[in-house]
Amino acid sequence: MSFINRDPFSGTPSRDSRRARLVRGTLRFASGTQIAIVVRNLSERGLGVSCRTAPPAPGETVVISLPGSPDLDGVVRWTRDTTFGIELTGTVDHADIAAALQREQARMQAQNDWTVSSLHRVHKPIQTGPRRRI
Repeated sequence: MSFINRDPFSGTPSRDSRRARLVRGTLRFASGTQIAIVVRNLSERGLGVSCRTAPPAPGETVVISLPGSPDLDGVVRWTRDTTFGIELTGTVDHADIAAALQREQARMQAQNDWTVSSLHRVHKPIQTGPRRRI
């Protein structure tokens, strides 16, 4: 049971449902500068994004490139540290993005030309007798 009177909020649009995703993409500023981003969640009309650099300022217009989707135009609505939210001027279809990621994963598995050991150097400690007590 809720004790909040919901009548004042009956005319406001409801928030779109969010889908948690981790998708790499590119964000392009109006100046042409590009930065790498990670989309953390998405809805039909918005994105929750993080980056390693300083985020764009609220109100700034940006263009987002994601796999399986045409470029998306949007406006930055909020920022907090290196995370920010983007309101899209159009819509995004999460099913298209998921399908593109699955195709990429299938392509990588079909190539079968990568292994973890080739990407990372494994270090094994050398032991030449009993261990000393510290």
